[in-house]
Order: sequence, then C-alpha cells, then structure tokens
Amino acid sequence: MNMNRVQLEWMADTFGPMVGWPTQLNQIADELQKANPNFNRDKWLRRATDAWEENYDPLHVDDEIPY
Repeated sequence: MNMNRVQLEWMADTFGPMVGWPTQLNQIADELQKANPNFNRDKWLRRATDAWEENYDPLHVDDEIPY
C-alpha cells in the first residue's frame, strides 16, 4: 500500500499527540515501513514527535508515590 506525502503527514500530525510517549511512535513507523517501502521513517518520526511535544503537558504528570 503506497501512501502519499499528504496522508503520511496527516498520520504524523494525528497519531503523534495520541500516544502516551513518543517511543510508541516507533511501532507505528515499523508498520508504515512494512506497508510502504519508500517510507521515510526518520522524517515521519521527527514530524510525529514534534506533534507529540506540542501537545505534551508535563504539569499533569503525577509520579508521586504516596506512603
């Protein structure tokens, strides 16, 4: 399945903010690479990670362990 640039950019912009942590984007990139041999993994991961960073709000991270 070949996807065009517009579709891949939309996926990066949409899926980037949906994941809990950007390392999960690697799994999505793995599947996209399997489906499209011309897939530019590094470019897609940069765009998806940028989209994740734009929506990441560290103020809502509660990592306190109550004793």
